[in-house]
Amino acid sequence: MMNIHIAESEKALIAGARAGNRNAFGELVRRHSHQVYGMSFRILKNREDAEDNLQNVFCKAFSKIQQFAGNSQFSTWLIRIAVNEALMMLRKRRPEQAATCADEERTRDGYETNEELRDSHADPERQYLTKELATKALEALHPTLKYTFILQKREGWTSRELATALDITPELVKSRIFRARVKLQQRLLTLAKPPAMAKLTTFAA
Repeated sequence: MMNIHIAESEKALIAGARAGNRNAFGELVRRHSHQVYGMSFRILKNREDAEDNLQNVFCKAFSKIQQFAGNSQFSTWLIRIAVNEALMMLRKRRPEQAATCADEERTRDGYETNEELRDSHADPERQYLTKELATKALEALHPTLKYTFILQKREGWTSRELATALDITPELVKSRIFRARVKLQQRLLTLAKPPAMAKLTTFAA
């Protein structure tokens, strides 16, 4: 009964927002800010950028509220905007900044990995190293593949839900998941090789 009440309440708020009621839209913002911010932070990995994206999402949602037809949940519509805006923000980042961040991450990760490899016999440490390799492999994916993969495998979205949220076909969602899985496997194999072997493989390629 509580869920039905919340759903009906949200429908009334959406109707009010579509009619230009700023208080109604403000309540929608209050209800969904946490979810939108969380998704933004997962993608941008930076508090300031996530906050900027949060503002961008609700500004865009307010300007396009008339386009929300109610065929999906309002939260799904907002998340779709949040993902698209965050990916756009990533694409706009200057290459120099991206290169600097990558160098810093390589330096930090290299140090941490070396520290862990000093004693890799304990199970928890092997698990930590495996997690680190998986994280590196995931971060190397193209943002479009990475976040489609994360939304399905980590957040539990179905292909149909992702297709609706990202405004693509379910077949394209499945294609992205497949491509992400293949690239992850290839990247993990490369990362798991000893440095000397990896260099030989690079030269051979």
